[in-house]
Amino acid sequence: MPLILPCLLVLLAGREGLGQIGVFAHVTYETQKQYGLEVMILPSEGHEDKYKVILPDIRRRIGSMAGYLIVSSDPLPPEKQNFQSYVRNENRRRDDVLLLAPLWPPSSQPTGAPHTDVILDHSLIGRSYIYIDYPWHVSDASCYCIDLSTYPLPKTRKADIRYSPAIGLGPEPGVMRRDPSDIIRTRAFAYVGDDLKTTDTYYVWYTRSNVPHGHDATIWYATSHDGHTWTEKGEALSRGPKGSWDQQSVFSPTILRTKDKYYLFYTGAPRSFQNKANEVTETAIGIAVADSPDGPWQKLTTNPILRPAKKRWFLPNSSFDSVGVDDACLLVREGKYWLYYKGSPGDGAPAHTNMEVAIAEKPEGPYVRYDGNPVIQGVHEVLVWPVGYGVVAMGGTGPEGIGKTLQYAPDGLTFSKLQDLDAVLLAPGAYRPRAFRDKRDGEMIEWGLHVGSAPGSLPFLERFDCQW
Repeated sequence: MPLILPCLLVLLAGREGLGQIGVFAHVTYETQKQYGLEVMILPSEGHEDKYKVILPDIRRRIGSMAGYLIVSSDPLPPEKQNFQSYVRNENRRRDDVLLLAPLWPPSSQPTGAPHTDVILDHSLIGRSYIYIDYPWHVSDASCYCIDLSTYPLPKTRKADIRYSPAIGLGPEPGVMRRDPSDIIRTRAFAYVGDDLKTTDTYYVWYTRSNVPHGHDATIWYATSHDGHTWTEKGEALSRGPKGSWDQQSVFSPTILRTKDKYYLFYTGAPRSFQNKANEVTETAIGIAVADSPDGPWQKLTTNPILRPAKKRWFLPNSSFDSVGVDDACLLVREGKYWLYYKGSPGDGAPAHTNMEVAIAEKPEGPYVRYDGNPVIQGVHEVLVWPVGYGVVAMGGTGPEGIGKTLQYAPDGLTFSKLQDLDAVLLAPGAYRPRAFRDKRDGEMIEWGLHVGSAPGSLPFLERFDCQW
C-alpha cells in the first residue's frame, strides 16, 4: 500500500462509506483506505519528539457526530477496551484512560471550529486513539477508533525518488526542453472484433528552444502511451505579436482540464531576459483554451490573467510578486480554481521567490490574490497536489527548511514542513489524476517529468518515480 503522508488528518468519505463500517471498526494505517479516510501526523515545529494533530472540521460534511481523543495506558487494541460505553457515560471512571479530550461535541447544527492544534509527544502517540461516534446518522449506532499506534511517524518516512530516461525528450544537440507541465491522461475506447480495447494517452507540455533558459522560447507538447517513451507532436503555443505582453517568449506551461475544455496556463515575457537590480524582466501569466489537448489553442483576449502586483512604496520592500509571476500549478478546491504560482519581488533568485495563490470562480478568471500571500517563502518551483483534505507542495530549490522538503497545508493555505527530501526535482511536472476532482481523495504523486542535465547538453526532460 503506498505510504500516506504524515499529519493527523481525519477525512471521511461520506455517509454511505460510514454506514459500511458496522457496529465497531478498529481502523489502522493498513485499513484506512477501506473506510475512505486519511490519517496523517505532522511534526511540531521547534519541539523534539512532539507531533501536531490537525483535524479539519469534517462535521460540515458529515453532520452530527462526536469525536474524542483517548489516551490509554492499556496496550489492548481499542475494540477490546469498550470505549463506546465509556464515552457515552462520562461519569464512569476508568483507570486505564489517561486522557479523554472532546474533539467534536455532538450537535445537530455543526458550528464552530474543531480543536486543530492537538499536540502529542512520542510516548502518547503509541497509545492514543481517535474515537468517532455518530449515532444519529447510522441506524446501528456505529462507531470506530483510529489506532494511532499503527501509523509511522514523520521521522520514519523516506521518499525514494528514482530517475529514468524520458525517451524522445532526452538530450538532443541544439535543443532545449524544460519546465514540463503537469501530465494528464486521455482514454479512448474501440472495438477490435468483439473485444472492447482501451488506449491511454498521456500529454505533457513544455518549454522548447535552443538556449538554456525560457525567456526566448515557445511551448511544445508530446504524447506517450506508457509515460516512458514520448512522441514530440510539435509547437502548441507561439509567441505573441509585436508589442504584446508575450512577444519575446511563452514558457513554463501547465494544464487544467474541465469537463469540456482544456486550459493551458503559461508565462509570457515582453522583452529579452534581464536580471539586474531594477532591470529584471517582468513576467505575467496567461491562458490559452482548446476543445482538445491537441489544440488548436486560442489565447484569451483578457490575457494576461495575472500580472505582477504594484509596488507598495510604503513598505521596506516591494510586494511579494511586484516584478514577476511565473510557474502556474492548478487545483480545483471547494468548487473554485486555485492558481498556485511563483512570485518574485527582485532578482528571481530562489531565496527571493515565493509560492502564492490566487483563486477564481471560473477557469478563465478573474483570479484574486489571497490576502495572506505568500503561502510559502523561498520556494523556487511550484508543484502542488491534493492529499486527503489538504494540499502538499514540493520544495525543490530554496532556502534551508523549504528547499528539499515537502510542505503540507490542511486548508491549502497554511503550510508547514512535512518531511525532508534527499533528492531535488528541478522544475517538475507530475501526473496528478485527482487534481481537478475536488473530492478530497487525493494521494501522493507517483511519477512525472522534470529537467535533467548532462555535461555538454542543453536542459532536457527525464522521468522520475516516487515511492513514499
